[in-house]
Amino acid sequence: MDVLTIALVTAAALVVLALGVWAYRRLTHPESSGRDDRYTPERVLTPEQAHMLDYLQDTFPGQVVLPNMMLKDMLTVRRASNRKRAEERLNEHKVDFVVCGEDGRPSFAFDVEQHHLSDARAKAHRVKMKNRILKTAGVRFVFLKNGIHRMPSPAEFRAQLNLAELPKPKPKEEGRESAMQQLESQFSGFDHQHSSHTGFRESEIMGMSGLMDLNRTSGRLNGNSGFDHRRGDSRFDGNSLDVRGGR
Repeated sequence: MDVLTIALVTAAALVVLALGVWAYRRLTHPESSGRDDRYTPERVLTPEQAHMLDYLQDTFPGQVVLPNMMLKDMLTVRRASNRKRAEERLNEHKVDFVVCGEDGRPSFAFDVEQHHLSDARAKAHRVKMKNRILKTAGVRFVFLKNGIHRMPSPAEFRAQLNLAELPKPKPKEEGRESAMQQLESQFSGFDHQHSSHTGFRESEIMGMSGLMDLNRTSGRLNGNSGFDHRRGDSRFDGNSLDVRGGR
C-alpha cells in the first residue's frame, strides 16, 4: 500500500471507532428526560440574615429590601477612564443588603459588621473601594451591627439614615457631562455641613457611631432629634421623617 491509502484507511478506522463509542454511550447512558431527577433546597439566607432582613423591612416599610446583591446588578458605569476595569470592579464586590427607592434604584447598601483576624488590610482596602464606588452612584454604604439586638429601633434607625442619604446622579438619559461635577459639589456641601460638628469624615465607611453623631448634631441644630425615643413598638412610626423626602 502506498502512504495515501494507509492514511485513508486509518482515518476511516478512526471515524468508525468514534461512531462506535458514541453509539455505545447513547445505548448505555440514554439522555434523561429529567422526570426522575430530584433536588434539595439550599439555604438562601442564614437565620441571622433573615432576622436582619425583617429588621430592615421594618425600617423601610413599603420599600424593596434585597439581600446578597452584587454591585454589577445594582450599578452601571457612568463614566470611567478605563471602562473595562471599572466594570470588572463591579463584578468583584457585593453587599449584604440593598434598599431601593420608589424608582427601583438603590438608595442604601448595608454590610453586616464582621471582625476579620486574617487579611485585615486587604479586606479593609476592598471595603474602602466598595464604599467609593457606591458613593459615586449616590448610594450610602453603612455597616450594621452583627445582631438586631445591638441595633436601634427601626424608627430611630430610619431617622438617622435620613441625615446620611446621598444625592443621586441623574439617569443616563437625563444626565450630562457636568452631572459628576454637580454631584461632587453636593458631596462637598454635605461635608462642610457635618464635618465641623462630628468626627465622621465623608471618605470613611459609615457605621452606627457615625450615624449617631449625625443625629446628635441634627438635634443640636434643630432642637429636635426627629424621632421618638420610645422603644415599645418595633414597627415604623408613621410620623418619622421619610428618607425619600416625604413624611
